[in-house]
Amino acid sequence: MRPFEGIRVLDFTHVYAGPFATFQLAVMGAEVIKIEAPGKPDQIRLEGVDEALNEQGLGTNYVFNNQGKKAISLNLDSDEGHQIAVQLIETADVLVENYPGTMAKYGLDPEQALAINPLLIYCEMTGFGKDNPFAGRPAYDPVIQAASGMMSLNGTADQEFLRVGPPLIDYGMGAQTAFAIASALFQRNLSGKGQVIEANMLDAALVMMSPLVANAIHAGKTDQRTGNVQIDRPGYGVYPCRDDNLMIGAFTLAHHHKLFNLLALQEVIEIPPDFDRQWVRENGPQLREKMLQCLAHKSADEWERLLNEADVPAARVRDLHEMLEQEQLQRAQHSQFERVPDKPYTAPIAAFRFADHGPDLDQRCARHGEDNATVLAELGYDDDDIAALSSKGVI
Repeated sequence: MRPFEGIRVLDFTHVYAGPFATFQLAVMGAEVIKIEAPGKPDQIRLEGVDEALNEQGLGTNYVFNNQGKKAISLNLDSDEGHQIAVQLIETADVLVENYPGTMAKYGLDPEQALAINPLLIYCEMTGFGKDNPFAGRPAYDPVIQAASGMMSLNGTADQEFLRVGPPLIDYGMGAQTAFAIASALFQRNLSGKGQVIEANMLDAALVMMSPLVANAIHAGKTDQRTGNVQIDRPGYGVYPCRDDNLMIGAFTLAHHHKLFNLLALQEVIEIPPDFDRQWVRENGPQLREKMLQCLAHKSADEWERLLNEADVPAARVRDLHEMLEQEQLQRAQHSQFERVPDKPYTAPIAAFRFADHGPDLDQRCARHGEDNATVLAELGYDDDDIAALSSKGVI
């Protein structure tokens, strides 16, 4: 039995952060019902590199976050649709939404929903939080990257501010939200009460930047941007090799000792046998220059192997598609799942495994409204009822 089997989650979310949060619950066994408006599906259904899949509402950007969920369409503007929502809330353990203000419009805000079901875990996801001066503003990942200061940390000092390429904040917020929901479910077992959770992208971004936030508060300024190089820690950065680039992650003094020994830097620069962090910082530029000369003589793959054999973290800088094509079979088998019928797509479903009954998926991504009949039948609607609701545009 997986951890969340028997837990029902109502997913009133769209785009990335909310769907990723509920996806993680589905992976761990929860029944997740994604609820979309008739004729107005989650916009990400239409996003991806395959136009044929986009037209089916199964865009590649969508399916990876919505596998393992049931999908229904529901018109909350109608009396019948509102009643169905109430019935679903009565049966649910968790409700997650990221349409600020919308649920209150339909009389389904946290207070009203918990009046329907006092054991409900109700999670609201917003861009800036309800108590922020920017509360209610629309937000996407790059907007929060800009507002949070994350863009001011990327690249080098002579470049314009840069966004992080992947939707890092969306996924970071989704992960933190899933943990909050899991915690609230555990708490409910102890308290016998429901809970209201507020999660926002701005706070999620700050949590993910915790060390840099601490430094900025303490120093009264933002650290200077150095891109892929840390001048005062020469073993921690990107270096060009004979054919490709290599990221070296020699962070500790022990790593630097092993690195300098492997590169035989003692032969070209005087290195004290008991050097400390201060010495490394002061001699960073000179050490980096010697390392550049040394690393240029071998390929990035060769250095990657040699450095890892010496217990120095290092990796050739890989192209994403190259990694997927060439190293797919080396990735953890438990993380793979076919995502789209008749398409050889696989992708991670979790970054961890259990010895028994851990992350798993057993169903592909549902089309818009695909599970209307199944879910409504569970609520007591027969075929004639469902047909009538469909003809009136309720579903």
